[in-house]
Amino acid sequence: MTLTREIWRQRWLSSINELTSLDLQVDTWYDMTNTNPHWSYVEFMNCYIYDVFCDFDYQYYIDKNWVTRDEYELIKEWHNDLASYKTPNVYDHLTILNDKKWIDILKKGIEAKKKLKELLPCNEKAILKT
Repeated sequence: MTLTREIWRQRWLSSINELTSLDLQVDTWYDMTNTNPHWSYVEFMNCYIYDVFCDFDYQYYIDKNWVTRDEYELIKEWHNDLASYKTPNVYDHLTILNDKKWIDILKKGIEAKKKLKELLPCNEKAILKT
């Protein structure tokens, strides 16, 4: 499958949504019956950092016109904080969700997501709501 702008943006926005939704994180990270590894901190981070960016940075996607400069500016600070976040145990969801640093990053992401929605067409806004 060829990675297109549309597919990449869907993955990008889905990852942003997962990493900025406290309700989703609580529901999936605390569900002991859920055996799908995607619904974990590790996978949320891996999807955003590695699957979406594939060893590139935002400038690469801005140059390809897959992200606008305005979109990037809205989430840049959140992205940088997220990328530098360190937790003592990536599998301890309780500790992560009680970590003030994580909550601060989450809040910053929620605000960035609200502003980002204002720039997006309807079909992409819907991705940030699911």
